[in-house]
Amino acid sequence: MKAASALLEPQRTDSSARRLLLVGAGAGPLFVVSSVAQAVLRSGFDPRKHPPSALALGDAGWVQSGTFIVSGLFFVIGAVGLRRSLPPAETRWAPRGIGIFGVALAAGGIFVMDPAFGFPPGTPAGVGDEVSWHAATHGVLFPLGFATILGTCFVMANRYARQGRRLARWTSMIAGPVALVLASWPNLGGEPDGRFLPMWAGVVIAFGWLSAVLADAARNPTLNQPRELRPEGSTAP
Repeated sequence: MKAASALLEPQRTDSSARRLLLVGAGAGPLFVVSSVAQAVLRSGFDPRKHPPSALALGDAGWVQSGTFIVSGLFFVIGAVGLRRSLPPAETRWAPRGIGIFGVALAAGGIFVMDPAFGFPPGTPAGVGDEVSWHAATHGVLFPLGFATILGTCFVMANRYARQGRRLARWTSMIAGPVALVLASWPNLGGEPDGRFLPMWAGVVIAFGWLSAVLADAARNPTLNQPRELRPEGSTAP
């Protein structure tokens, strides 16, 4: 009885926890919409040739830097809300993973990449012979962030499996590896035309999945408990 009570206790999720989750859920759409809008509006920018991080370069680069920072902070806020909504007996790795990713994303807006791939206009094609310290830091943050997403996907897939949510489980198991491969595509060899388009797709998948997880937790907190402890009639995919 005590174990069951401990698991049920967090389902009295207060409104502040839901607000935190909803703020976090907005991070993905914010980043994607802002990045796509800038990709369309920025002179000389081509998403086939340039990564999202390149938008932080040039006179208007502050917009993308701010997008990185605000979106990252939103994910951290969402991670706090997710932690509050989980039963005490459940693992804390999912909110930790989302929180680490949020910190890495925000830091990516501070430590920007070097001008490269012909952007901003006038920059030589390809990358320079030397890499600045801030670009090197940015280069480390990128794989760190996507590695935490991959781990979080499998943690959440395991939780969804225990809850009997097969669609959510398989979506999580697929989203992480696919997003990682697509985001890493430009580094897998060669410089074909459109080499950065898969990276953009990977970002959309990863950020969309993270936001969906947080929105789902805010929408129906009873789904945070195992299937056998949910109120009768509570179902989900």
